[in-house]
Amino acid sequence: MTRETAATRGLDAPGFGFRLGVLDCAAAAGAVFLPMFLRYGGAPPPEHLMTSQAWFPVLLACRLAAAQAFGLYDLRRRLQAADHVFGGMAAAVFGVLPGYLVIALVQLYYLPLAQFSRAVVLGDLLLMALWYGASRAAALGLLRRRGCRLRAATAGSGPAHKALAAELELHSPALVAPAGTWEPGPGGAFAEWLAREAPDVVLMETGGLEDGHITEVITACDAAGVEVWVCPGLRLALFGAADVFSLGGIPLIRLNGAGTRPWQRAVKRWMDLAGAAAGLVLLSPVLALAALAVRLESGGPVLFFQERLGLGGAPFRLVKFRSMRVDAEAATGPVLAEADDPRVTRAGRWLRRTRVDELPQLWNVLRGEMSLVGPRPERPEFAAEFEKGEPLYRHRLVVKPGLTGLAQVHGRYDTDYRQKLRYDLVYIGGMSLGADLRIIAATLRSVLTARGAR
Repeated sequence: MTRETAATRGLDAPGFGFRLGVLDCAAAAGAVFLPMFLRYGGAPPPEHLMTSQAWFPVLLACRLAAAQAFGLYDLRRRLQAADHVFGGMAAAVFGVLPGYLVIALVQLYYLPLAQFSRAVVLGDLLLMALWYGASRAAALGLLRRRGCRLRAATAGSGPAHKALAAELELHSPALVAPAGTWEPGPGGAFAEWLAREAPDVVLMETGGLEDGHITEVITACDAAGVEVWVCPGLRLALFGAADVFSLGGIPLIRLNGAGTRPWQRAVKRWMDLAGAAAGLVLLSPVLALAALAVRLESGGPVLFFQERLGLGGAPFRLVKFRSMRVDAEAATGPVLAEADDPRVTRAGRWLRRTRVDELPQLWNVLRGEMSLVGPRPERPEFAAEFEKGEPLYRHRLVVKPGLTGLAQVHGRYDTDYRQKLRYDLVYIGGMSLGADLRIIAATLRSVLTARGAR
């Protein structure tokens, strides 16, 4: 079946990403040479100019590779400007600096004549970050004005599927158009429904589907050239990027061995120590300002200590800035926080919106009770309640809890605990240093855009 509808041609056309790549090449040339001419008043030293000219292919290749790695050519899954603005910052850092590092090494060991200016490198970095963010925001705006939309349909069964369809309807980006839902039953075979609705992608909720229906959806989409994006049930989420190996030719997947290799634990711990120490030092003015705001508004203690569950279910005292009244739970006992919680003070709302209230937990990270990235630690009372409803909830305890995690950067504050658990299970199945760095970068984006604030 040919799928080239007017509504989605802009998002699907292979040439669109190619055109962005060509523009990136031109922008890279401008970012490399413009700061040089500005730095030297229009007359750069010949050795600087020759170095940049000779090494420009290397500088360009690093930028294109970084742009690809951070999804700057993916306009089907990254449909919001914020994704590209912060992805562009990361692509600028990892695309600009390695190229100059190569030149520096060559200059140091092989070719002393190779020269470049640190001021030019900084200007190059800033221009590329600005270009990536502005160009992708402009591209998304152009697609929106043209009426281009990614038609996303859902397939599934039961309450989980209805919740997915409602979530897509209420919270999908402007460039996404809901394109109907399919459930097994008297409505007809999936292939017939797919031919009639012609969506670009199908979001499949696997929790309520039988194996035969999952097969039906996948084979029909394969035949029609339609992508399938899986919204996994909790059991399937366990397999997200899990460690695959074989034993005597038998394919196996390790589910509960997250971070069991000694070198993985050591690298993660060193990253936690370095990140927490640097964070406490660099953010000390913010911490002081937050402490002053809490004390001036309501008096009482600045810090708030609460028992949470750590690795293996061991309890520890989590520390954070107090964002509620001193007697917030005096009459009610333990109660889950909610959006627009009346117990939250004015200063507390600012602390929560900016996530500054969580920063004292860097001390928990230094103590080894938490990690920078992992499932958020839960109070024992609520963990016991959640575990009764979903026994897999305890699987979160096979790793240290984190200051941030997948659920915090992709979910919302009012997201159901089962939905957050999916994110936690996917993270545990695919723990890696690279995944942690991406989550930390996404957390910075969420903080700066107040995404998921409560």
